[in-house]
Amino acid sequence: MSQQPVRYFEDKNHAEAYARYRIRFPSDVVDCIVRYVQDGGGELNNAVDIGCGTGHQSTVPLARVFRHVVGVDVSQEQIRQTPHLSNVDFRVGRGEDLAFLESSSMNVVSVATAIHWLDLPTFYKEVDRVLTRRGCLAVYWMDREKVDNEEAQLAIEEFHHSTTEYRPEGVKRIWDRKEIPECPYGTWLHDTSVTITKRMTVDDLVQLSSTMSFWQKYLEANPGSTKLTDYTETLSSLLRDDTEGKQLTSPSVEFKWLVNILLCRKPSL
Repeated sequence: MSQQPVRYFEDKNHAEAYARYRIRFPSDVVDCIVRYVQDGGGELNNAVDIGCGTGHQSTVPLARVFRHVVGVDVSQEQIRQTPHLSNVDFRVGRGEDLAFLESSSMNVVSVATAIHWLDLPTFYKEVDRVLTRRGCLAVYWMDREKVDNEEAQLAIEEFHHSTTEYRPEGVKRIWDRKEIPECPYGTWLHDTSVTITKRMTVDDLVQLSSTMSFWQKYLEANPGSTKLTDYTETLSSLLRDDTEGKQLTSPSVEFKWLVNILLCRKPSL
């Protein structure tokens, strides 16, 4: 894992915002992983969650199913924000270095919204080492948010398009060009059956965007920018109904995120 995640996710305030505003993966995602594991004759004993962040997005959902889960993230501050769970261990570390795990000890290696930070050849060597035979590698992330308002959706797309140059190349490949990462074991099973639907205020949606690495990089290049405030005002004006128009509160709207789930299995021989 590169040093970039540490730079952009190490600040205490940022880690707290990450824990508060990032969208959490629903049980449907874990159910999809579980079905794949069990269809291959695998067990639900041990899982490691790479790039776990504060643990709320993906590690906690995994812990509801697996007997033991290890969450790994390069950011010490993110790990400080993790919850205390009896069957989860969190630790600071790189996804490409899992030396603390025994060989053939993990039934699942999970990578939620973090595959773009990893050096894949090195990471895949570690995946192959720690997975049991017929163990599962699960890689998943959310597409950009969608809203049932054409003008507002255009504003969302314009905001992200205008900040493209501040996204790392790996992020561009996944979110901008919709490229699928190389599979270490043949071909991925690509599942797109899960859509997350969440009602949230425009303010919270914009705060979600502010936790992303591209925005931290944008601010470094444009200190004092009002771009985020302008974005908030634009979306609010487009999504506020007649009743809310008489108030100063941020409009509450239903947003949707399509989840991409990539699954593959280590051969049995």
